[in-house]
Amino acid sequence: MKNLSIINSSKLRKFYSKYQEIKEELKDLNLNQEGVFDSVIAPLFFVVTNNFISLNQAILWTAILLLLLFLYRLLRKQNLKFVFYGLIGTIGALALARIQGSASGFFIPGIVRDLLIAVIGLGSIIIKKPFTIYSSKAIRKWPQEWYLHEQVRPAYTRVAIIWTFYLFLKGGLQVIFFDSPEILVTIKLLLSNQTTLVLLVITYIIGQNKLQSLGGPSVDEFINATPPPWESQQKGF
Repeated sequence: MKNLSIINSSKLRKFYSKYQEIKEELKDLNLNQEGVFDSVIAPLFFVVTNNFISLNQAILWTAILLLLLFLYRLLRKQNLKFVFYGLIGTIGALALARIQGSASGFFIPGIVRDLLIAVIGLGSIIIKKPFTIYSSKAIRKWPQEWYLHEQVRPAYTRVAIIWTFYLFLKGGLQVIFFDSPEILVTIKLLLSNQTTLVLLVITYIIGQNKLQSLGGPSVDEFINATPPPWESQQKGF
Protein backbone atom coordinates (compact mmCIF):
# COMPACT_ATOMS: atom_id res chain seq x y z
CA MET A 1 0.00 0.00 0.00
CA LYS A 2 2.88 2.32 0.86
CA ASN A 3 4.51 1.71 -2.55
CA LEU A 4 1.16 2.33 -4.29
CA SER A 5 0.77 5.61 -2.42
CA ILE A 6 4.27 6.70 -3.46
CA ILE A 7 3.53 5.85 -7.13
CA ASN A 8 0.23 7.76 -7.07
CA SER A 9 1.90 10.74 -5.41
CA SER A 10 4.60 10.73 -8.09
CA LYS A 11 2.00 10.63 -10.86
CA LEU A 12 0.09 13.52 -9.28
CA ARG A 13 3.25 15.61 -9.06
CA LYS A 14 4.07 14.83 -12.69
CA PHE A 15 0.52 15.72 -13.78
CA TYR A 16 0.58 18.99 -11.82
CA SER A 17 3.99 19.85 -13.26
CA LYS A 18 2.70 19.22 -16.79
CA TYR A 19 -0.42 21.30 -16.07
CA GLN A 20 1.72 24.23 -14.88
CA GLU A 21 3.97 23.91 -17.92
CA ILE A 22 1.04 23.99 -20.37
CA LYS A 23 -0.51 26.90 -18.46
CA GLU A 24 2.70 28.90 -18.90
CA GLU A 25 2.93 27.94 -22.57
CA LEU A 26 -0.61 29.21 -23.22
CA LYS A 27 0.19 32.41 -21.35
CA ASP A 28 3.20 32.96 -23.61
CA LEU A 29 0.94 32.65 -26.66
CA ASN A 30 -0.91 35.77 -25.45
CA LEU A 31 -4.34 34.50 -26.51
CA ASN A 32 -6.74 37.40 -26.94
CA GLN A 33 -10.04 36.55 -25.26
CA GLU A 34 -11.79 39.67 -26.55
CA GLY A 35 -10.97 38.75 -30.14
CA VAL A 36 -12.17 35.20 -29.54
CA PHE A 37 -15.51 36.45 -28.16
CA ASP A 38 -16.05 38.90 -31.01
CA SER A 39 -15.26 36.25 -33.63
CA VAL A 40 -18.03 34.05 -32.20
CA ILE A 41 -20.73 36.65 -31.53
CA ALA A 42 -20.55 38.29 -34.98
CA PRO A 43 -21.39 35.24 -37.17
CA LEU A 44 -23.99 34.00 -34.67
CA PHE A 45 -25.72 37.41 -34.55
CA PHE A 46 -25.54 37.74 -38.35
CA VAL A 47 -27.07 34.33 -39.12
CA VAL A 48 -29.81 34.67 -36.50
CA THR A 49 -30.87 38.17 -37.58
CA ASN A 50 -30.80 37.13 -41.24
CA ASN A 51 -33.64 34.70 -40.46
CA PHE A 52 -35.91 37.58 -39.41
CA ILE A 53 -34.87 40.49 -41.61
CA SER A 54 -33.40 40.98 -45.07
CA LEU A 55 -29.76 40.19 -45.89
CA ASN A 56 -28.86 43.88 -46.27
CA GLN A 57 -30.45 44.73 -42.93
CA ALA A 58 -28.65 41.82 -41.22
CA ILE A 59 -25.34 43.06 -42.68
CA LEU A 60 -26.05 46.61 -41.45
CA TRP A 61 -26.99 45.55 -37.91
CA THR A 62 -24.01 43.20 -37.64
CA ALA A 63 -21.68 46.01 -38.75
CA ILE A 64 -23.24 48.29 -36.10
CA LEU A 65 -22.75 45.58 -33.46
CA LEU A 66 -19.09 45.22 -34.43
CA LEU A 67 -18.50 48.96 -34.20
CA LEU A 68 -20.21 49.11 -30.79
CA LEU A 69 -18.03 46.25 -29.53
CA PHE A 70 -14.94 48.02 -30.86
CA LEU A 71 -15.91 51.27 -29.13
CA TYR A 72 -16.54 49.33 -25.92
CA ARG A 73 -13.05 47.81 -26.10
CA LEU A 74 -11.62 51.26 -26.86
CA LEU A 75 -13.30 52.90 -23.85
CA ARG A 76 -12.09 50.10 -21.56
CA LYS A 77 -8.57 50.56 -22.97
CA GLN A 78 -8.27 46.88 -23.87
CA ASN A 79 -5.73 45.44 -26.31
CA LEU A 80 -7.17 46.42 -29.68
CA LYS A 81 -4.58 44.81 -31.95
CA PHE A 82 -6.35 41.48 -32.54
CA VAL A 83 -9.80 43.01 -32.10
CA PHE A 84 -9.04 45.46 -34.93
CA TYR A 85 -7.82 42.67 -37.21
CA GLY A 86 -10.97 40.71 -36.39
CA LEU A 87 -13.11 43.76 -37.14
CA ILE A 88 -11.53 44.24 -40.56
CA GLY A 89 -11.86 40.51 -41.34
CA THR A 90 -15.52 40.39 -40.32
CA ILE A 91 -16.39 43.51 -42.33
CA GLY A 92 -14.72 41.84 -45.32
CA ALA A 93 -16.82 38.72 -44.70
CA LEU A 94 -19.99 40.85 -44.58
CA ALA A 95 -19.01 42.44 -47.90
CA LEU A 96 -18.59 38.97 -49.44
CA ALA A 97 -22.02 37.98 -48.13
CA ARG A 98 -23.47 41.04 -49.88
CA ILE A 99 -21.66 40.23 -53.13
CA GLN A 100 -22.52 36.53 -52.96
CA GLY A 101 -26.15 37.34 -52.13
CA SER A 102 -26.60 35.02 -49.14
CA ALA A 103 -25.59 34.66 -45.51
CA SER A 104 -23.34 31.73 -46.50
CA GLY A 105 -21.00 34.17 -48.24
CA PHE A 106 -19.97 35.41 -44.80
CA PHE A 107 -18.12 32.13 -44.20
CA ILE A 108 -16.12 32.09 -47.45
CA PRO A 109 -12.93 33.70 -45.98
CA GLY A 110 -12.82 31.15 -43.16
CA ILE A 111 -13.39 28.22 -45.50
CA VAL A 112 -10.69 29.41 -47.91
CA ARG A 113 -8.26 30.01 -45.03
CA ASP A 114 -8.78 26.57 -43.47
CA LEU A 115 -8.46 24.66 -46.75
CA LEU A 116 -5.48 26.73 -47.92
CA ILE A 117 -3.59 26.06 -44.66
CA ALA A 118 -4.56 22.37 -44.91
CA VAL A 119 -3.18 22.14 -48.46
CA ILE A 120 0.02 23.92 -47.39
CA GLY A 121 0.22 21.59 -44.40
CA LEU A 122 -0.13 18.51 -46.60
CA GLY A 123 2.54 19.78 -48.97
CA SER A 124 4.91 20.54 -46.10
CA ILE A 125 4.48 17.01 -44.76
CA ILE A 126 5.19 15.48 -48.17
CA ILE A 127 8.45 17.43 -48.58
CA LYS A 128 9.44 16.57 -44.97
CA LYS A 129 9.33 20.16 -43.75
CA PRO A 130 6.14 20.16 -41.64
CA PHE A 131 4.62 23.62 -41.23
CA THR A 132 4.47 23.12 -37.46
CA ILE A 133 8.24 23.60 -37.44
CA TYR A 134 7.88 27.18 -38.64
CA SER A 135 5.00 28.08 -36.32
CA SER A 136 7.09 26.83 -33.38
CA LYS A 137 10.26 28.56 -34.63
CA ALA A 138 8.41 31.88 -34.89
CA ILE A 139 7.65 31.68 -31.16
CA ARG A 140 10.68 29.81 -29.79
CA LYS A 141 13.46 31.18 -32.01
CA TRP A 142 15.13 27.76 -31.87
CA PRO A 143 17.62 26.79 -34.64
CA GLN A 144 15.89 25.52 -37.77
CA GLU A 145 18.56 22.82 -38.14
CA TRP A 146 17.41 21.33 -34.81
CA TYR A 147 13.83 21.01 -36.05
CA LEU A 148 15.06 19.15 -39.14
CA HIS A 149 17.13 16.64 -37.14
CA GLU A 150 16.08 13.06 -37.99
CA GLN A 151 15.26 12.40 -34.33
CA VAL A 152 13.27 15.60 -33.91
CA ARG A 153 11.37 16.24 -37.16
CA PRO A 154 9.01 13.18 -36.87
CA ALA A 155 7.45 14.73 -33.75
CA TYR A 156 6.54 17.89 -35.68
CA THR A 157 5.35 15.78 -38.60
CA ARG A 158 2.95 13.91 -36.33
CA VAL A 159 1.47 17.15 -35.00
CA ALA A 160 1.28 18.59 -38.53
CA ILE A 161 -0.74 15.54 -39.65
CA ILE A 162 -3.24 16.08 -36.83
CA TRP A 163 -3.70 19.79 -37.62
CA THR A 164 -3.91 19.18 -41.36
CA PHE A 165 -6.60 16.54 -40.88
CA TYR A 166 -8.52 18.86 -38.55
CA LEU A 167 -8.43 21.76 -41.03
CA PHE A 168 -9.46 19.54 -43.96
CA LEU A 169 -12.34 18.22 -41.84
CA LYS A 170 -13.45 21.70 -40.77
CA GLY A 171 -13.16 23.21 -44.26
CA GLY A 172 -14.66 20.17 -45.98
CA LEU A 173 -17.73 20.14 -43.75
CA GLN A 174 -18.33 23.82 -44.49
CA VAL A 175 -18.09 23.19 -48.24
CA ILE A 176 -20.59 20.31 -47.98
CA PHE A 177 -23.08 22.41 -45.99
CA PHE A 178 -22.36 25.72 -47.70
CA ASP A 179 -26.01 26.33 -48.63
CA SER A 180 -27.09 26.19 -44.99
CA PRO A 181 -25.75 29.16 -42.98
CA GLU A 182 -27.31 27.74 -39.79
CA ILE A 183 -25.16 24.60 -40.10
CA LEU A 184 -22.14 26.70 -41.05
CA VAL A 185 -22.38 28.80 -37.90
CA THR A 186 -22.86 25.63 -35.83
CA ILE A 187 -19.68 24.17 -37.33
CA LYS A 188 -17.86 27.41 -36.58
CA LEU A 189 -19.03 27.32 -32.96
CA LEU A 190 -18.15 23.64 -32.51
CA LEU A 191 -14.83 23.63 -34.38
CA SER A 192 -13.37 27.01 -33.50
CA ASN A 193 -11.74 28.85 -30.62
CA GLN A 194 -12.21 26.54 -27.61
CA THR A 195 -11.90 23.41 -29.77
CA THR A 196 -8.72 24.84 -31.25
CA LEU A 197 -7.40 25.55 -27.76
CA VAL A 198 -8.12 21.97 -26.65
CA LEU A 199 -6.44 20.60 -29.78
CA LEU A 200 -3.47 22.89 -29.14
CA VAL A 201 -3.00 21.37 -25.68
CA ILE A 202 -3.46 17.80 -26.96
CA THR A 203 -0.97 18.21 -29.81
CA TYR A 204 1.50 19.88 -27.43
CA ILE A 205 1.42 16.78 -25.22
CA ILE A 206 1.55 14.39 -28.20
CA GLY A 207 4.45 16.28 -29.76
CA GLN A 208 6.43 16.40 -26.54
CA ASN A 209 5.92 12.69 -25.86
CA LYS A 210 7.02 11.86 -29.41
CA LEU A 211 10.11 14.07 -29.04
CA GLN A 212 11.15 12.23 -25.91
CA SER A 213 10.46 8.79 -27.39
CA LEU A 214 12.66 9.63 -30.40
CA GLY A 215 15.62 10.17 -28.09
CA GLY A 216 16.99 13.08 -30.11
CA PRO A 217 18.95 16.02 -28.71
CA SER A 218 17.38 18.86 -26.78
CA VAL A 219 17.85 22.35 -28.22
CA ASP A 220 20.69 23.06 -25.80
CA GLU A 221 22.33 19.70 -26.53
CA PHE A 222 22.08 20.41 -30.26
CA ILE A 223 23.55 23.90 -29.94
CA ASN A 224 26.40 22.63 -27.75
CA ALA A 225 27.03 19.62 -30.04
CA THR A 226 26.58 17.27 -27.08
CA PRO A 227 27.22 13.64 -28.12
CA PRO A 228 24.53 10.99 -27.49
CA PRO A 229 22.90 9.61 -25.45
CA TRP A 230 20.70 12.72 -25.18
CA GLU A 231 18.14 13.78 -22.59
CA SER A 232 15.85 15.11 -25.35
CA GLN A 233 13.69 18.22 -25.09
CA GLN A 234 11.86 18.08 -21.75
CA LYS A 235 9.93 21.34 -22.01
CA GLY A 236 8.42 23.26 -24.90
CA PHE A 237 7.53 22.13 -28.37
